Amino acid sequence: MSTIQLSIEELIFAFYSEGLYEEGISMKETYFPSLQDSELKLMLEFAARSLLAKDMAIEVNNQYRLKENYKSYINILSNAEKTVKASRFDLNSEGEDNISFHFGNGEIYFHKLLHDHQVHYISKYQKEEIMPSIIEFFHISKLPLQDEVLFSLKNEEFEEFLGDMSQNESLSESNVQKWQNKIRSSFSFEFLKDFSNRKGRMDSLLSLSYDSANNPDLIDLYFIIPGETDIWLITRDQNLDLNVKRVNETSFKNLLFSKALLGGVSLVND
Repeated sequence: MSTIQLSIEELIFAFYSEGLYEEGISMKETYFPSLQDSELKLMLEFAARSLLAKDMAIEVNNQYRLKENYKSYINILSNAEKTVKASRFDLNSEGEDNISFHFGNGEIYFHKLLHDHQVHYISKYQKEEIMPSIIEFFHISKLPLQDEVLFSLKNEEFEEFLGDMSQNESLSESNVQKWQNKIRSSFSFEFLKDFSNRKGRMDSLLSLSYDSANNPDLIDLYFIIPGETDIWLITRDQNLDLNVKRVNETSFKNLLFSKALLGGVSLVND
C-alpha cells in the first residue's frame, strides 16, 4: 500500500506508538483540549482497534503498535529533511487549502487533509508525481518552461503595493496610475487588475529545510496570483526584492529541488 488515510484519533495513536509524544500531545491539545487522561486512554484504544481493522497495527507484549511498513508515513511528518507546502486561498469560503510534500531518506511523501481536516491522507510519491499535483492544486492549465522576469519591485515597494491593493474594494484610477508609473511594464494593468480582484490575497509555495534540532529554515517562498488570463508568480531574489513572472516550470523545479537557503532567513524568528 502506497497511501494511508488516518483520522485525527488514529494519527494521535500513531504518534504515540512511534514515541513522538510531543507531536501527539500537540495534536491532542489542538483538537481535544479538554480531554482528560482517562478519556485519552479510551480514545487511543478505539483508534488502535480501528487500525487493527485496517491491518495497520499489531499487538506486541499486550500493547498495540503500528506495523513496521507504515512507520515511515508517520515519522516523515516529524522528521523530514525538507518540506514543500502549497497553500491556496478560497475566495468563496474565505478558507485555505494546503498540500505538502515531505522529503527524507531518499523518499517523498504527499500529505493533505480531507473531510474538513478530519482525515490525514499520506501517500508515498515518486519525484515525477510532484509537478502534476502542484499543477492540479493551483488549477494551472499551461506551464511554460521559461523563467522570464516581467518586472521587479523593491521589498518596501511591495509592502506599499499590498496595502494599496488590499484596502480598496475595487481598483481605483489613482492606484492604476501610481503603480503603472512605478512598474512601467506592458503587463502592469492586467497584473494590477488581477491582484486587486483578490484584495491582495495570494496563494503560496513554501520550501523549508530542517536543522539538526528539527527547527525549520526557509529555503524559498513564492507567491501565486491566479488571474483572468495569466497566473502570476512572485519570487524573491538574493536581496529579498520581488520579481514578477508568469508561472513556469523552471521556477517551480528550482523551488522543489533547491537546497540553498534564501538569505539565511529562519522561520523560527518569524
